[in-house]
Amino acid sequence: MSNRFLVLLLAGTVMPSFAIAQEAVQLDEIVLNAESGDTLDQYGYLARSGRQAMRIDAEIKRLPQSISVITQDQLEDQAPRTMLEALSYTASATPGVFGFDTRYDAFYLRGFPAYQTGVFRDGLRSFNGLSSWYRNDPYTLEGIAVLKGPASSMFGVSTPGGIVNLVSKRPKDTPYHETSLSYGSNARAQASVDFTGPLDADGDVLYRFIAVGRDADTHLDGYADDHVLIAPSISYQLSDTQKLLVMAEYAKSRTGAVAYNWFDSSVTPSDWSVTDEPAGDPDYNIYDQEQFLLGYEFTQDLGDSTQFRQSYRYTKVRTDMRYAIRSGTSADDLAPSYWTRYHEDASTHVIDAMLEHKFQTGSFGHTLAFGADYTLAKYSADTGYTTLGPDANDAMDVPFYASRKQTQKGIYIADQIERDGLTISASARYDWVTTDYADADLATGAVDAGQQKDEAFTGRLGVSYELANGMTPFANISTSFAPNISQVFENTSDTSGAPAEATEALQKEIGLKYELPDGNTMITASLFDIRQDHGMVLVVGNDGRNRGIDYNLTSRGFELEANSTLDNGLNLVASYAHMKVTIDKGSAGTEGKELSGTPNDTLSLFAKYAIPSGALENLALMGGIRYVGKSYGDDSNTIRNSSRTYVDLGLSYDFAKQGYAGTQLQLNVRNALDRREQTCTAGWCYKDEGRTIDLNLSRRF
Repeated sequence: MSNRFLVLLLAGTVMPSFAIAQEAVQLDEIVLNAESGDTLDQYGYLARSGRQAMRIDAEIKRLPQSISVITQDQLEDQAPRTMLEALSYTASATPGVFGFDTRYDAFYLRGFPAYQTGVFRDGLRSFNGLSSWYRNDPYTLEGIAVLKGPASSMFGVSTPGGIVNLVSKRPKDTPYHETSLSYGSNARAQASVDFTGPLDADGDVLYRFIAVGRDADTHLDGYADDHVLIAPSISYQLSDTQKLLVMAEYAKSRTGAVAYNWFDSSVTPSDWSVTDEPAGDPDYNIYDQEQFLLGYEFTQDLGDSTQFRQSYRYTKVRTDMRYAIRSGTSADDLAPSYWTRYHEDASTHVIDAMLEHKFQTGSFGHTLAFGADYTLAKYSADTGYTTLGPDANDAMDVPFYASRKQTQKGIYIADQIERDGLTISASARYDWVTTDYADADLATGAVDAGQQKDEAFTGRLGVSYELANGMTPFANISTSFAPNISQVFENTSDTSGAPAEATEALQKEIGLKYELPDGNTMITASLFDIRQDHGMVLVVGNDGRNRGIDYNLTSRGFELEANSTLDNGLNLVASYAHMKVTIDKGSAGTEGKELSGTPNDTLSLFAKYAIPSGALENLALMGGIRYVGKSYGDDSNTIRNSSRTYVDLGLSYDFAKQGYAGTQLQLNVRNALDRREQTCTAGWCYKDEGRTIDLNLSRRF
C-alpha cells in the first residue's frame, strides 16, 4: 500500500467531517483542547506545573533549575514537522548542527551532543542504536519539557547539557476529535486524525487514536519524506485508587539514506563550499525505517498522601539503508563508484517504579520520592558495499558490523522541601551499567568483542526562594553520568585504542525566575558552568570507520527566556543564549579551541496575535525570527561558520462566524526569506533547507 493511497484513505475520514459542518447551527463557543493535562499543566505558551520536570508534581516556577517547556499550543501554532523544528525556539538548544536531515533528531543542549542519551519519553529513556533511532512525531505529543544541565540523579544515564522529555498525548475524559489535511512544498501531502473520549457511560474507560499519513518529496533530489503512523491508547480506571494506561505506536517511514549535499574537500578547509548537488545518488538513495512501541503506566493511591507509580515501555526499530555516494572530484563528475547496504535492528525494555509520599516535619512540607529503574537495550548492525552496481548491492549477503547489549539498573531518592517561599530540591542516585559489545574490522572481518562495566553516583542540590514581588532566585549544583562503549582513540589514524571511561559532568548554575503580576508571563535568566570529563566525540577515521575521541569540555554561558500568554490575544516565546564550549582535552591540535557546531550566540522570538474582535475576529497572525551566531566548523577552528538569520511566518483563521466553529485554515511559512546557508560540524559540511510552505485545513468537534 503506497503512502499516497494511505493519505487519500485518511483524507476520506477527514472530508466527511467538513461536509457535516455545512448543517451546523451556531452554538455557544466550546473550546476544544488537545492536551489532557494529566502530567503537564499548561496554559497557552506557559507550563505551570507537572511531573515531567523532576518526576514529582511541582510548580515549575519554584524548581531551582532552568526548564523550558514547549506547550501544545506552541506545537500547534508552529506546526513542526520534526522534533528538531520543535526545538528551534528553545534557549541553548542547537537543532541545526547537521543541516537538513529528517532521519534523526540530532541536536545539542548547552553545547553538548544530546541525541544519544538525552531523549526521554514520558520519563523513560530512549536508547538509540547506531542508525536505528526512534523517531518521535510531534503530532503525537502534547508537550516537550527541556531540562537544562545534568539530570542523571533522577533520570539516570543522560548527557551533561540536559535532557528532552517528550510528553505523549493521553486519553481525555471529554470527547475531542480533530481531522486535518495539509499540502505544502515539495508535493508534501498529509492527512491526520486525533480522536479521544470515553468508551463507556461511567467514563472509566477512555481511549485515544492518532493516525498520520504523509507522501512527500524534499528539496534534495531523490530524498523522500514518506511516513505512516498509528498510535492508539486506552486508559482504565480500575478502581477508585487504581488507574492503568496502555499505549502503543507503529510507524513506517521512507527517506533518503544520504541527506547532505556534495562539497569539494580538495581545497583548503576555509574555502569548502557545499553545492546544490546531492551527495547521494538520487536514483539509489533509500532509508526505510519501521518502529513499534508498547507500554503502560500504572498508578495506585495508597492513602491521601502516598502514590505508587510504575511505567514500562518496549520499543523496536528496524532500518534498511541502500545508497551510493557520488564520489567525483568535481561537480561535473559525480558518478558513484561504490554502492552500500546497511541493516540494523534495535530494541529496548525500560521499566521504572516509584513511590511518592507527602508529609510534614514541623513547618516544612516534603514530597519524598524513592524509586528504581531497569533498562535492557540492544542493537545489531550489518554493512557492506560493492562496486558492481545497485542490483548486486540489493542481493548482497551483508556482513556483520557491530552489536551492543546493555543492561542498566538504578536506584534513586529525591526530596522536595517547601516552607513559605523556600524550596530545597535534593536528589541522589546510583547506577550500574553492563555492556556486551562486538565490533568488526571492515577490512579483515575480525571481530573485537568484550564486556564493559560502569557504575556511578550522581546527585543534585538546588535552592530557590519565591519573593513577594514574583521574583524567585535559584541556584543548583548537579552531576551526570553516561557510559561510553568499547574503545577511544588518541588520533583518527590509530588502529587500536583503550577502554573508554564513562562521561561525567558537574554543573553549577544560578538564576532568577520572574512571574509577572498577572500570572501570564514567566521570565527565566541563568548563568551556568558545566565541566565534562571523558566525553565521546565521534570522528571519521582514515579507514572510513567512526572513532571515539576522548574529550574534556567546559561550557559556560548565559540564558534568557520568556513565555507569555496574555488576555489580549498575544502569545509569545523569546530566548537568548550566549555560550562558549572550550576543548580542555581532545584530538591533536584542538586543546584550547572551541567545540565545532556550537554557536556563541543564538536569539529567537515567536509571537502569535489572535485578533479578539471586529471584522477580522478569529484571524491570527504569527511571525518568528531565529538568529544563529558564528561558530567553528571543525575542532581545530580552521573553518568558520557565518551567522545566519531565518524568518518564519504564519496565519490562521477559524470559520466560526460563518457557522463552522472548529474549522480552521492555517498557513505556515518556514524560512520565508529562503536563506540556504551552509554549516560545518567536525569537518563535515551541510546545507540548510530553503523556504517551505504548508497549508493545513482542520476541524475540531
